Amino acid sequence: MSEKIQILSNTNYSLSDILKGELHHSTEVKIAVAFVKRSGIDEIYESLTYAMEINSAKVEIIVGLDFKTTDVNALFILKDIEKKYKNFSFYCFGDKRDNYNNLIFHPKIYLFNTLLPKHTKHTKFTSIIGSSNLTGGGLTSNFEVNGIFREDTPKYYSQLIAIYNEIKYTDSIFNPTTDYILQYGNIKKKIEKNENKMNKSIQSDLFELKQKEENLPGTIPSIKKLIIEIIKQENKKGIVEVSLNTLYETIPKMLQEYNKSMKINTLNNSIRGELNTHELENTHKRNMKLFKRTIRGHYILTEKREEYSGR
Repeated sequence: MSEKIQILSNTNYSLSDILKGELHHSTEVKIAVAFVKRSGIDEIYESLTYAMEINSAKVEIIVGLDFKTTDVNALFILKDIEKKYKNFSFYCFGDKRDNYNNLIFHPKIYLFNTLLPKHTKHTKFTSIIGSSNLTGGGLTSNFEVNGIFREDTPKYYSQLIAIYNEIKYTDSIFNPTTDYILQYGNIKKKIEKNENKMNKSIQSDLFELKQKEENLPGTIPSIKKLIIEIIKQENKKGIVEVSLNTLYETIPKMLQEYNKSMKINTLNNSIRGELNTHELENTHKRNMKLFKRTIRGHYILTEKREEYSGR
């Protein structure tokens, strides 16, 4: 196996130059970063479009929104790229304040899969992990440290792809609309103006943004979406009230179709949590009133469910 590992900082060789070189040869690109700024997109824009136009590369980028640090202009640019190129996918990972997992999203992962032209069956895998976000400073001028793994046999690449997929196939991932980005930008300005202090107006705006986010498409259905699908399937069989045990048994199988798995206890807690949050009589502020508990451990869908179109 041919394998080369490098540890680099921007002081001896910029990550921007590494990324541009990889993009010029790659046929598949996956990037997941905590923050993105227009300065970072500008650094690699030409190489990114070259990869998609000349190499027909399939490109995915996942961007974090924690603390509303990500630049709204960068989100608009990514949205424009998505509209122009069918082989480009762009997702956001919801803010810790309102995402499903209550996690701070903080990875910096850059993955490149290259089919070498002189050897049609020979592939090179490049993985980059470290401290650099997709920002001008992160790629060029900040003091950053990144590990670069180049392999013919994807040992490290495979491990990082698994982590990338763990990120990609979560309920917190969604594809933002232009309207969502506009609203995000307005909230970001308010937060900056108030020096990150959360007043009632900002909290109300964040709640409204979260409601909008829940109706945007993701990469997999949410737990509540799966619950709805199962109850509808059981109704077609003539089963009116669906038991909790049926949900426990069926949802893990459905998640496997998306290469997604969770620890059983964690998954079951999530199922109960979604049922309780969205149960007709619950007073939870996020309650969409989707389910009604009939007898102990059994549920039906409410009329409100017809209004739900989210992931």
